[in-house]
Amino acid sequence: MKERIKSFIKSPFVKISAVATAIVFLTAVLGSGINYIKNTEQEAIDKEGYALFSKDLSEEYYNEMKSRFVNQKGESYEDYRMLEGISISFYGDGGIIDESTGGYTIPALTGLNFLERYVYIMGNNGETPDTIAARQGGVPMYANPFIIPDSCSPVKITLENEYGEIIVPETENNGGLNPCVIDGVEGEITVDDNGATFFTRLEDGRKKTVAQNTVVYTRAMTNRVSDIIVVFLKELPEGYPPEKYVEILKKMRDYQKLPGGEKSFYVIGPYTGLNKVSAEGIETALSEAFGEYFINAREYLCGEAIEKYGINIRREEYYDDIKRGKVCGAFLTRDGTLNIYGNYAIADLIAERLKENDPEILEIQVEHDR
Repeated sequence: MKERIKSFIKSPFVKISAVATAIVFLTAVLGSGINYIKNTEQEAIDKEGYALFSKDLSEEYYNEMKSRFVNQKGESYEDYRMLEGISISFYGDGGIIDESTGGYTIPALTGLNFLERYVYIMGNNGETPDTIAARQGGVPMYANPFIIPDSCSPVKITLENEYGEIIVPETENNGGLNPCVIDGVEGEITVDDNGATFFTRLEDGRKKTVAQNTVVYTRAMTNRVSDIIVVFLKELPEGYPPEKYVEILKKMRDYQKLPGGEKSFYVIGPYTGLNKVSAEGIETALSEAFGEYFINAREYLCGEAIEKYGINIRREEYYDDIKRGKVCGAFLTRDGTLNIYGNYAIADLIAERLKENDPEILEIQVEHDR
């Protein structure tokens, strides 16, 4: 079976394209050998958003992943084994679930094809630097004074960060938010359709008055603090100062606690709507702050990646985009997000940088709860 798969999928991009366009074929080849993960195993996996399986992600997503999955080595989902190394957490909206790529997101590809380790999807659509840093812990969010009832009833709360800005957490994918702890009480934060934020304790207990601004300790602040971190925002909010983004990212890096005090913190530059001229400010700021740990996605997809993967540029408008230093449609979906080829190229580049910059960190062995 593996030889059939290997012969069917050869070059990296042919691999992905074939998988994405021949679901029926792969389902027939792989489907009979794919076993569903048992409920007990589901319970053992962190809720942050594990790239291969998580209770936070839809059953439909994983049905697709299972039916389509073949990695570089021709391994099916049931054959695949991960190395017991340090995990990688992806924050931001640039590496999350995207239905148009059939599950082949940057985190999934990084973990499955290149580094073979636990990778966590910590992002949501609509992320900002402030919501990311609030969950990760670099710039935590504080609960304004409120009363925690003795019952498991939701109570409205207001959250803000040290800049005095109101934080409304993104909750589409848990991303390390819940369960959280406020003033020693464990609970969950939810946000309704109107943007109102609520806290619900997990167990009945004594009524408690939160009398002063109190840090919200998220799940990510404890469980994912020792991961390699990759932050990838497709774009900054309109008018968001690059200097402030850099400041927040540095605080996130400071909060990271890898074994031995090492730092493995990567930032992928935004690409949406940017060209060489308009991107200069943010890219210069990120490059000066993070050096070889800054990955310029826009520049890479406008040049080196095209040559590396032999992308055939046939449309005139794509040429025009490339000349201006704008990511062309060969790497984008119709709504402007990275398509399967763009995700593959960036995942490959992330893995290359990690192997170049942090070979010793990648070799550190750890125990995973699975």
